[in-house]
Amino acid sequence: MSPSDRQSDDPGRDDAPDSGLPDPEPLDHAGHREAFARLFAQHDRWLFSYLVILLGSPADAEEVFQEVCVVLWREHEKFQLGTNFVSWVSVIANHQVYRYRAKNKRKNFSLDEGLLGDVASTAVGRADIFEYRRDALRKCLEKLTREDRQVVQHCYDHETKNFKSAAEQLGRPVNTVYKALNRIRRMLHDCIDQTLSTEGLQ
Repeated sequence: MSPSDRQSDDPGRDDAPDSGLPDPEPLDHAGHREAFARLFAQHDRWLFSYLVILLGSPADAEEVFQEVCVVLWREHEKFQLGTNFVSWVSVIANHQVYRYRAKNKRKNFSLDEGLLGDVASTAVGRADIFEYRRDALRKCLEKLTREDRQVVQHCYDHETKNFKSAAEQLGRPVNTVYKALNRIRRMLHDCIDQTLSTEGLQ
C-alpha cells in the first residue's frame, strides 16, 4: 500500500495539503485549567446577572451562583476549549436554577416554569452584548471626573449600606449625593450607548 493510500484510509485526516507545520499539541491539565479560569473570569459577572434574571432576586442568585461554581470547577475538564463557553455554562446554571426552585417551592419566583426557558434562551443570546456593555462601562468610568468617580465608588462599595453612609463618607448631604448619582448614571448610560454605536455593536 502506498503512502497516499494509507493517508486516504485514515479517517482522522482530510484532503487539505500539509502545511509543513506541526499539529498543535493539546493543552495539559494545568494549561486547560488556566484557560478555563480565564474564560470563567471573563463571564462570571454575566453568569451572576443571568441567575438574577432567572430567579428575580440577587440573594437567590448568589446562593445558586455558589452551587454553579462548585459544579463548573468539578466538571471543568469536560469543557472542550474552543466551543461556546456561555452555552455550556448556561446548561449547568439552568439545572441548578430548576433544582433551587424545586427546593424552595414556597417562594414566589418572578418567572413561571413556562417562561423560564424562553427568558434563559434570550439571556444566553445576549451574552456578548453584556460583555460589550461591561467593556464600554469601564471606558466610560475612566472619563468621569475624579469627584464623580468618588461618588460611584462610595455608593457601590460593598461595605456601603445606604446613601446616608455614602454621603457621610463623602461629606455631602444625602440629597446631593442621590442627585449626583442619578446624573452620573444618565451620563454613563449615554456614554455606553454612544461607545457601542461608534464601534458598530449596537
